[in-house]
Amino acid sequence: MRKNILCYGDSNTWGCIPRWKDLGVPSERYSPEVRWTGRLATLLGEGFCVIEEGLGGRTSIYHRPDEPWLNGLPYFKPCLLSHRPLDLVVLMLGTNDLLAFLGPSMEQLGRGIRTLIEVVRDTPKCGRNGAPPPVLVLAPARIKAGLGRTEVYPLFDGPRGELLSQAFPEVYRQVAQETGCWYLDASRYAQPSDADGLHWEEDSHRRLADAVAEKLREIFPAEGAAE
Repeated sequence: MRKNILCYGDSNTWGCIPRWKDLGVPSERYSPEVRWTGRLATLLGEGFCVIEEGLGGRTSIYHRPDEPWLNGLPYFKPCLLSHRPLDLVVLMLGTNDLLAFLGPSMEQLGRGIRTLIEVVRDTPKCGRNGAPPPVLVLAPARIKAGLGRTEVYPLFDGPRGELLSQAFPEVYRQVAQETGCWYLDASRYAQPSDADGLHWEEDSHRRLADAVAEKLREIFPAEGAAE
């Protein structure tokens, strides 16, 4: 039986290609074999189905008045149910929670991911045999000041946002431990591009895919995976 893996995230799960300047047109996307989710599917092989659910600008649970559809919470439960039965939910959100107008703080850093975990636990029908699927929490990569699109950094609260992003690994590790979830620190494998300080180059997608594949072999030891 194939294992269904839902990857719920933002622009780096969608596969946004970093740009050195604002071209005034929509972002471009890496091809499936480059995106970490696409490479993950290849690494895992035919026994797994990797479902890509990335959206640029998506927050975990926070409302964006200009673009309300970018709040990750309202769509999450329908997403879980539309892709059921799920064997694992991979969550990598939080970067857009650092947008300056949201007033990010250390106190609220883990609130969003904890809420999404609770949604999974409260939706047992999305798993198999009436049980919610396990969750793998990925701590987002850090952000930094870009050398190209310098206007991006202030949108994420500048140095304060960067400092908060560096706290993701410890905060998310604690949330995962307290909620009984699997955990992986994506910032060990993926780094923001110098272009905009936010999105990843191809090497980061490759390294993260390799790390997540290894973690899934731990979660599903009996399934094996393609080499």
